[in-house]
Amino acid sequence: MKLSKILLIFVISFSPLLLSGQEQLIDSLVKEGVKLHDQGKYEEAIKAYQKALKIEPNSSVANFEISMTYFYSKDYKNAEKYSKKVIKIDEKYQLQGYLGYANALDMQGKTKKAIRVYEEAISKYDNYLLFYNHALTCYNSGQYKKAYDSVTKAILNNSSHASSHLILSKIMEKQGNRVKAMLPLYFFLLIEPNSKRASVEYKNLRNFIDFGVNKVSNEKTDVEIPQNDDPDFNAAEMMISLSKASNSIEENKGKTDLELFAENNESLFSILGELKKDNTGFWWDFYVPFYNDLTNDKLVKTFSYYISLSKGDEAVKWIDNNNEEFERFKHWLSS
Repeated sequence: MKLSKILLIFVISFSPLLLSGQEQLIDSLVKEGVKLHDQGKYEEAIKAYQKALKIEPNSSVANFEISMTYFYSKDYKNAEKYSKKVIKIDEKYQLQGYLGYANALDMQGKTKKAIRVYEEAISKYDNYLLFYNHALTCYNSGQYKKAYDSVTKAILNNSSHASSHLILSKIMEKQGNRVKAMLPLYFFLLIEPNSKRASVEYKNLRNFIDFGVNKVSNEKTDVEIPQNDDPDFNAAEMMISLSKASNSIEENKGKTDLELFAENNESLFSILGELKKDNTGFWWDFYVPFYNDLTNDKLVKTFSYYISLSKGDEAVKWIDNNNEEFERFKHWLSS
């Protein structure tokens, strides 16, 4: 009888130490797996995670990390399996579990189910990555209204997420609205001015400005104003085209491409500031005040050169030669 009590006390006393040892081993195996994953050794990483899961099948971190490694190794079925486990465990990785689960579904072509998973997650979490990924999946499946609703929430949730502005631009381009395609594109280039994506999107921005303006001869330029079902921006549509057409008049000869680009931007931002007096809503309350403030604080030129960094030397040299103005711009952005 006494021996039984002693043994019981021994087990109870040492079980926390045993648990701690297990946790340390799981932590060590997961860290090893993460290191192998980062080295691109996905099969070896998966083996490390599987060892951890043999010790504790309900380890949220091990289930999450193995789901990510399966996803990166393009084994989307297993990525789906382990992401679902993460969601069911309902610990601190649940949000990531939803993202992984929906992404894995989407990569398998199960788009409708992926959208449902995103929407279930959105009912629980207010997170820009959920909104963005939901918007992207909806956009790719042609559900532009749903995509628009989610990506505007993503932007309001985290305005520094460049990809959210980019997908919003793509949505508006699909709907044939030039101004609304341009406004988030300017913001995208502000956040990400000199990447591979920026180089492509900068050209797209300039193409929007050039659209419908054709120089027929030295004396004649044809201007076609794009039409859409958004009358609030019609005056801005006209300003873009007329401002671009004015680039070829006598007084603008000798100006560089980027000087003219900056002047075109100032004309657009100024008219938007005037139009804001009679309008409200997402576009008028988020984008337009930002560009109007740039105009009022005489920073449109600096802004224009900065978002043109992917274009090459002219933008870089201007910023180098106007460091004081550029520092003022950076301070303005951070204030």
